[in-house]
Amino acid sequence: MKFRINLFAKLTKTSLIYFLFGIGIVTMIVGCNDAANNPGYEFMPDMYRGPSYKQNSRNPNFKDSLTNRRPVTGTIARDQAMPFAFPNTNEGYEAAGKELMSPLAKTPENLAEGKRLFEIFCIHCHGPEGKGNGSIVANGKFPPPPSYSGPLKDLPEGKMFWTITYGKNLMGSHASQLEQNDRWKIIQYIQTLQKLGGDVASADSTASKKDTAMAPKMAAKAPAKARAKTK
Repeated sequence: MKFRINLFAKLTKTSLIYFLFGIGIVTMIVGCNDAANNPGYEFMPDMYRGPSYKQNSRNPNFKDSLTNRRPVTGTIARDQAMPFAFPNTNEGYEAAGKELMSPLAKTPENLAEGKRLFEIFCIHCHGPEGKGNGSIVANGKFPPPPSYSGPLKDLPEGKMFWTITYGKNLMGSHASQLEQNDRWKIIQYIQTLQKLGGDVASADSTASKKDTAMAPKMAAKAPAKARAKTK
């Protein structure tokens, strides 16, 4: 103890600064290394650097030894859609029609996106104007769904969302293909189709544009005698 007191007593202020500076340099040299995955010497690393477990690996900290943990019951992750409160029953369908409303504003951007999504996921059954004359209906694969501007012209948006979520009759669920906001955007576009007027397309109206365009040309090629009789 006497030796240390006498040693520091003989140190001048300048010598003490040099001494501490030298200690700092030595500490930095010892603490550094060239290994990319080695941080060198750390002061009390257990206080801030916890052990990490790889995904799907065993974890001794839990009774079931699973590293992957389930979310706490009743919690919702950030940016996760809110749970759908209406059950997949007739009662849930009717309740959704009365209580469920779109959270999205009616904007040109939402409408344009709804039209784009409709043409990807819905047009093959419901047709470009929602009259039930989509391509697979015209090919005789499925019966025509009701027209949005006919029997479904007063269908509430809540029932539409319920149907897209769970599916109804021949229509399957689209919950795995469309996020909740995307479903509402499609519904926003469908509401414009509800105002078009008309009913389910007849069989004659399922002719393609190519067939319609060819009709005048075929008439022009008809024999002159046939045209004369029509006069």
